[in-house]
Amino acid sequence: MAGFSEVTRVENAIKNKNVKELEWSLWYCGMRQAVPSARPADLKYWGGMEAKVSEALAPPAAAKVYPAKKKRAGRGLGMGPVG
Repeated sequence: MAGFSEVTRVENAIKNKNVKELEWSLWYCGMRQAVPSARPADLKYWGGMEAKVSEALAPPAAAKVYPAKKKRAGRGLGMGPVG
């Protein structure tokens, strides 16, 4: 049976993070939701898939960098300034 090839294509695009395939998948999910004969279960499924595709297509969030506390000069193991 050769059915559901679009579903596997969307899932593979999410798994492999291929940008062109993700863009196609985003279009396809939107198209499946816009069909007038779509059932509520179909709308829910393709809406969830669209959210997954959008999440995979978005760039990763930058890691938060906290400022480091500056150390005072001449502090250490009690030796004081050398020289």
